[in-house]
Amino acid sequence: MKKFFEYSKLPIIVGITAAILYCIDSLIAPSISFGASFMWIAFLAWTLTSGLKLKEMFIIWLGLPIGFVFAVFMIYFSQTFELSLLNISIAGVIGTLIANFIMMYFSNLKDVWGKLLSGIFLGVALSFSGIGISLSPNTIENSFILLGTILLYCTFGMLCAFITSYLHSIWKRNSDLFNNNSIIKDNKSKQHENSNNKIK
Repeated sequence: MKKFFEYSKLPIIVGITAAILYCIDSLIAPSISFGASFMWIAFLAWTLTSGLKLKEMFIIWLGLPIGFVFAVFMIYFSQTFELSLLNISIAGVIGTLIANFIMMYFSNLKDVWGKLLSGIFLGVALSFSGIGISLSPNTIENSFILLGTILLYCTFGMLCAFITSYLHSIWKRNSDLFNNNSIIKDNKSKQHENSNNKIK
């Protein structure tokens, strides 16, 4: 039973946090897009930033809008001319090549761009995924809604990652402290018994 309780700590924290996230999504998502749920965005950010410090999470978050800009560039560049080979858009190939070349080229600036790179690619991925939920950046309004949704739900996911790590570390620390105190008490009682036996 003790082992079951020990192993249940993190699952309990994650389960409760995810349930709260579900409630928040249920309240917010319908106002963004009818019948939609954006928990998957939060879960993705949660997974990618789990175990990171707040500063590292913030750097990734800052990369999201840059990734969004690159995604919009690729989407619109792919529509610049209608030429295809084997049903593959040549404009799409060129736009993707240019965007990814620029993103990776500037990764050599490790002090600035390199730290943003994870967030940039996450922003690109989430922006493309928005097409499947009727939030394609085909208008200025849709673009702001898509970017706002990505930033908001990534914030939720990163907060979940921080909360679960923080609560688990506190729980573990208190548990270790309790176990250490128990060991100390046991040792003292054993020493007391041994000293009594020696006196006898």
